[in-house]
Amino acid sequence: MLELSVAVIELYFRLEAITQATAGFAQAGGEFGVLRTLVLVGPQTVPELARSRPVSRQHCQIIVNSLAEQSLVELVDNPRHKKSRLVRATKKGRARFEAMKAQFTAAAAIYAPHFTAAEVHAATHICRRARKMIIV
Repeated sequence: MLELSVAVIELYFRLEAITQATAGFAQAGGEFGVLRTLVLVGPQTVPELARSRPVSRQHCQIIVNSLAEQSLVELVDNPRHKKSRLVRATKKGRARFEAMKAQFTAAAAIYAPHFTAAEVHAATHICRRARKMIIV
């Protein structure tokens, strides 16, 4: 597991460098992740978003604030909780997510021919399975 962890971290930083060089959004990785969750899962509270990463609630709040300043998310009333509002992707936020995803996909396509579909599936499955097992 240690070697898998090191390999994943090393790969993460390489991917971040490539997306920064080709798509210009590596520094916005947290924003991409939050937008991805909101687009794919739907509105969430900041604590829910933080737990799904896992990062601190404060760190997630900084990302949400930045996204809100850019009109990429909006805060809406939460019928389940009076104080903890829901964060929801705006139309502009959904469009930004799709643009970032397209840029990342184009960057990743350069390396895709070096792996079989089975290899990509197996690596993805292992990483997601490990993520679910490791509780922080």
